[in-house]
Amino acid sequence: MKIPSRPTTADSAARLKRFHELDAIATKSLADINAAATDYAEDELGRDELERTAIDQNKRISELENRNGASANTNNSLPDLIDAANFLAKPIAPPPELVAGILQLGSKLVLGGGSKSYKTWVLLDLAISVATGADWIGRATARGKVLFVNFEIQPHAWQRRIKDVAHVKEVEIIPDMIHLWNLRGHAADFKKLIPKIIERCRAENFALIILDPIYKLYGGTDENAAGDVAALLNSLESLATETGAAIAFGAHFAKGNAAGKEAIDRISGSGVFARDPDSLLIFTKHEDDNAFVVEPILRNFAPVAPFGVRWEFPLMHPDDDLDTAKLKKVGGRKPEHLPADLLEILPAEGLESAEWQTKAKSEGIRRWTKSRRH
Repeated sequence: MKIPSRPTTADSAARLKRFHELDAIATKSLADINAAATDYAEDELGRDELERTAIDQNKRISELENRNGASANTNNSLPDLIDAANFLAKPIAPPPELVAGILQLGSKLVLGGGSKSYKTWVLLDLAISVATGADWIGRATARGKVLFVNFEIQPHAWQRRIKDVAHVKEVEIIPDMIHLWNLRGHAADFKKLIPKIIERCRAENFALIILDPIYKLYGGTDENAAGDVAALLNSLESLATETGAAIAFGAHFAKGNAAGKEAIDRISGSGVFARDPDSLLIFTKHEDDNAFVVEPILRNFAPVAPFGVRWEFPLMHPDDDLDTAKLKKVGGRKPEHLPADLLEILPAEGLESAEWQTKAKSEGIRRWTKSRRH
């Protein structure tokens, strides 16, 4: 509160009484508090008394400011109602696309995949691709500044990975292109860490922020509880809103046969994980080794058909020759010979077990059942 060089206004007693009433005005706006303080500063009180009173009341004003600020934030956090006709009157340009047909600025992207599906490598590829404007798994990207928050990989291994990916992509990492925040050993509950990330990133103009792995932000979060997961994802939405960046992270599959579930239901934990993001890329293992089928689930883009990718260290490469219907199924070795193959060499009268084994072996069939064939 500014103290004038000389009070000039009369009726100081009434104004002093008014000022003390601030103690009971927890819901008053800061504008009203400041106006009352200004009026009081103009009272014809003695300078010493004014300054002593100001010191005491400034403490109370700070308390009122905090309380009123919190109240204002609560009351004003929701946008106003808008008439649809007015809403439609002014066209709204869509945010720029970071990954063509997949991801926009300010949106959330989740990469879902099973164990050993190279999610961190794919996210690192995404970071370097956006930072340099290079293609990512066959998709064009728009160049932008990237933050990669690494909770898991040790610095020496992390450095090696970045070098390997940049080398194979034939791009150069230059200053102010990718910022790293290596927080292995410093992971914390998202309620504590996300505000710190927002504070660090607010003025950096990041286009993309990657958090890996997301479970390091769980803290006490139960991934099977919809409310807990919703709170986490709302926090990430705040990160996107406050920074203007797109947010990306990986999510792991539940145990069991992923191929037997709908793509959106393969991610472990609450279904909120799959239904909240704007863009979801599901990486499911293919029958071929080191091959995956990517199934995009997109809120703001036209549908994209599933496509194949193949892992060739250290990158995922598009593979148009993969049959996207042939997802790997869990639960037993794939049979080397179909029943029709066996029946073709089995005489109508049947064979005893020893005879069958000899016959099968001579035909190149080296796996058979121990039961008799008739």
